[in-house]
This record gives sequence, structure tokens and C-alpha cells, in this order.
Amino acid sequence: MSHYQQSLVIGADPATVYAALATPEGLRGWWTQDCDVAVALGGSSHFRFGPHHKSMLVERLEPGREVRWLCVEAHIAVDRLVRKDEWLGTRLVFRLTQVGAGRTRLDFEHVGLVPELECYAMCNDGWRYYLASLQQLLETGKGTPFELLTVAAA
Repeated sequence: MSHYQQSLVIGADPATVYAALATPEGLRGWWTQDCDVAVALGGSSHFRFGPHHKSMLVERLEPGREVRWLCVEAHIAVDRLVRKDEWLGTRLVFRLTQVGAGRTRLDFEHVGLVPELECYAMCNDGWRYYLASLQQLLETGKGTPFELLTVAAA
């Protein structure tokens, strides 16, 4: 079984990319504005996307190099899904490598998010969107995170 992976080169240095992955301000700028972010090992971060939510245990924080979370709670509020907690026990790994002045390669893996899961296609689309949002935030100063107000107005 192969899990979800994506790599991209971002026009920002590793310290700046790391800050977008490991701080409340950074994560609110590209993933979801509705979150509580732990900034120390062993802490729990909570990410909300309207009726959906995920809780992550912070497993690794290596400034400028790696961020790793273990999903300890998940609820994907989609009627067609039999299991709404398919992320439970999966790991999100963000590895950073400097590839030139002011450029970073992000190697992202969602270990356990495999094609056999019901949510895979939806999550694949979601990761492509949000990782593009991360890149946009770091290169232009404005990402496209989930915003509860946008959904409520629709």
C-alpha cells in the first residue's frame, strides 16, 4: 500500500516554511483559521473545518527540517463515508530541504492515507489544494485556508 505523498519547491527559506507548519499564525494562513496549535513536543493541536475536525499529537519539531504529527482524533462529516475517522492513527510528515538561496523542497507524506480508504480521493484533492495554499502563502503573503465565514455565507 502506498500512502499519499507530494513534493514541491517553495520560494522561501526552510525557517520560513517551518514557521508556516509549526506556529498558529502559519497554520491559520494556509490550512484552517479555526485551530488551536501546540508549539511543543507532545502537545495536541486541533484543526476544525466546519463540521470536520482533526486532532494531532506533535511528535517531532526540528526547526527548518521536519514537522511530524500523529492523528489521535478525526471526524470527516461526509454522509457517504462509512468510517468518519479514517485519519485516526495516520501520520503527517513535512520534511524540508534547502535547495538554493531562498528555496525549500517540501516533501510531504500522509502515512496511512492510502487509496483503499474511502476518503482517499477527497483527501488527495484536499492536500493538493492546501499544499498549494501553503506555497501561495509563502510566496505571495496570502494563502487560501479554510474559513468558516466563507462556508457560512454560501
